[in-house]
Amino acid sequence: MRHHRLTAGWITAILLAAGAFAAPRPASRPFDIVITGGRIYDGTGSPWYSGNIGIRNGRIAAIGNLRGAPRRRTIDARGLAVAPGFIDMLDQSGRSILRHPRLASKIYQGITTVVTGEGTSVAPRWPGAHGRGAAGPAGVGA
Repeated sequence: MRHHRLTAGWITAILLAAGAFAAPRPASRPFDIVITGGRIYDGTGSPWYSGNIGIRNGRIAAIGNLRGAPRRRTIDARGLAVAPGFIDMLDQSGRSILRHPRLASKIYQGITTVVTGEGTSVAPRWPGAHGRGAAGPAGVGA
């Protein structure tokens, strides 16, 4: 009898563990967009993987098997890379961002964040500061 209890206990433990690792069920609320079929590069340096990305209210709400999930729109990304925005660490757009604040040329390349002001910057500056290397709000001069 003890053998049967031990077996039943192990089966219960295995089923509980399997449930903990099962794919999450999609929320009943529909996604605004589900991106399907692309190669997902998550930004960690790990190899790409296949999956679907569910977006709700402008944010990633789920990644995984979302085949049956309700949605308003589907984007077929077959043969394409899907990745978070890239960071331009050596940006030279200081002046052009003042003329074209959306920087469409950066967005078309997948760049969503720029680091600017290497040594000098067009803004912000302390009142009365002139020329290259003027100290900014943090008091750092170049």
